[in-house]
Amino acid sequence: MKSLRVLTYNIQFGPRKQLDKLHTVLAACAADVIALNEADDEAVVAELADRLDMHHVWARGSGARHVATLSRFPILKWQIYNRKPLTQAALATVLDFHPTSAGPVTVYNVHLRPDPYWHFELLRWLAVGKLLQVIRQQTPGSHLLVGDLNTYAPGDPVQADVILRHIEQGRWILQLQRYRFLRIAFARLLKAGYRDCFRHLHPTEPGFTFTRKGELVARMDYILADKMFAAALQSCRVVDDVAGVHLASDHYPVLAEFAWGNG
Repeated sequence: MKSLRVLTYNIQFGPRKQLDKLHTVLAACAADVIALNEADDEAVVAELADRLDMHHVWARGSGARHVATLSRFPILKWQIYNRKPLTQAALATVLDFHPTSAGPVTVYNVHLRPDPYWHFELLRWLAVGKLLQVIRQQTPGSHLLVGDLNTYAPGDPVQADVILRHIEQGRWILQLQRYRFLRIAFARLLKAGYRDCFRHLHPTEPGFTFTRKGELVARMDYILADKMFAAALQSCRVVDDVAGVHLASDHYPVLAEFAWGNG
């Protein structure tokens, strides 16, 4: 039996002062692959990888927010995509992990630009289109799309009252939107055939991963599987039960496990 535990986690700028708390959360999750968003301090990422005895790659995003991927398996190659329209970044990492005869797996660690305004959602939709184009050109074989997409899945609940209570700019835009949120970016991924791992296994749970000043807001962190990974999906959950996880970041991690046959 071959298995793979994959974690996606926005670590809220990843400052050194949070290093011990982040390490505690990551060590408790015991993931084989860790995709970090807002991993803005390269030295913190390197130390986390060293403490966890993992390989890692760190790459710059299009602005101040950067990404990193840690792996228990050797990293065969990687590529960062951070040019318009694919901003903030998508980090493609090919791992020396072969669950089937189809070759090594690729993890696309994606962090799209934030804010719930309709014109920003259009930019995320364009970014997703570019990402799908990249994947088609690379023909990566078995792969996952993971990360903080800063968008909402169709049908998912959103605590709009919490957003309004804490938003500092753009309230008037939300009023023009009548407090409704466009969801075309995520819908584009679903249309492309990817499975939303958490929602597939938990069709009615909110699954909130993002907080504002301690208040749960929405689900914005995802693990999306292609057909091969979708068939191997065993579990997917929001990690909200590790001691101190609510203090480590304004996001909760999402952890999925996949398993394949005998061998």
